[in-house]
Amino acid sequence: MLSPQCRGSYLLKVARVELLEQGELYFLYTPRVRPGGALPLTLDDASIRLRDVQRLYIVLRPTGKVAYRRILVGRKRMPDPQRRQRFWAEIERVGRSAAAILQDLHRFEYDTKTRGRRVQPAAKAAGEGVYALLRHESHAHFTYRLIDPAPPGQVQHALGILPRASYIAAAFNPEAPPRLGRRPPDVAAPPSALREKFGDNRFAPLDPDLLDVEGLELVLIGTSGTARQETGIEPRR
Repeated sequence: MLSPQCRGSYLLKVARVELLEQGELYFLYTPRVRPGGALPLTLDDASIRLRDVQRLYIVLRPTGKVAYRRILVGRKRMPDPQRRQRFWAEIERVGRSAAAILQDLHRFEYDTKTRGRRVQPAAKAAGEGVYALLRHESHAHFTYRLIDPAPPGQVQHALGILPRASYIAAAFNPEAPPRLGRRPPDVAAPPSALREKFGDNRFAPLDPDLLDVEGLELVLIGTSGTARQETGIEPRR
């Protein structure tokens, strides 16, 4: 049992945490592009390596809101919390249905001038779980708990998907030049209410409103503790 002094410190820590959003989370990945004339072999998930992966996505379905967000994760894997890695990410698509944000992740073929016909395989599932977005004092935590598969297998190991993880999450100011050079040229300027979140700063703590801005660039910073250790709250279904 906690002593009165420790209990007071714990309650103070929890009191400073605000649950901004929670919901369902899905990991998807697309296998690497293949030559058009290659045999239609199926990638064996038991032997998947990072070089077999083209892209890694996180799909968020918030509770109590008709919305789906698809986030592209840089480096094709999740940041390693133990090493406090920081990876960029981008909110690629926001829609009111799963079909709206997944319609371009099917198998398709295309021609290139130098390499001929190429095939992009369809996206594959890499995990399902729950997430929570929390405001903790002056920063935000994006946390998740994996439900399926349990325990994680080779696919999850290759992609850095842990049973539980917590990341400090921030958004880059959309009025600054894109750091990653990926922002679509036709993305509309954010409304004044969103611009006020940044002010003159390069970053702002991630929140649900910012998660609905297509083309917004994010940074995820691994933290060594779990969500419960960091904030006293853990994602729940």
